[in-house]
Amino acid sequence: MIKLEKFLKKYGFIILVLGFKFNVLGFFFYVESLETAYLLEFTSRDKIEKLESKQQIYNTIVDTVLILDAAILLFLIYYGIRKALK
Repeated sequence: MIKLEKFLKKYGFIILVLGFKFNVLGFFFYVESLETAYLLEFTSRDKIEKLESKQQIYNTIVDTVLILDAAILLFLIYYGIRKALK
């Protein structure tokens, strides 16, 4: 655990900034996903396939962001409990 603490002291801020940027990117793709879903209701048949493929890509990216956020949250909870028990 000592190595992890040294790593977090050295690179903690950089990890925090990258995590924030990753979440902003996830929010951007979430908004794009909503716009694509809205456009799917009012488009013609020839554009629907293109929009559906975009929708699947956006949903995959948003789901990945949510899964990584949950993993980071669980790690922080684990790290906090471990630190509190010492």
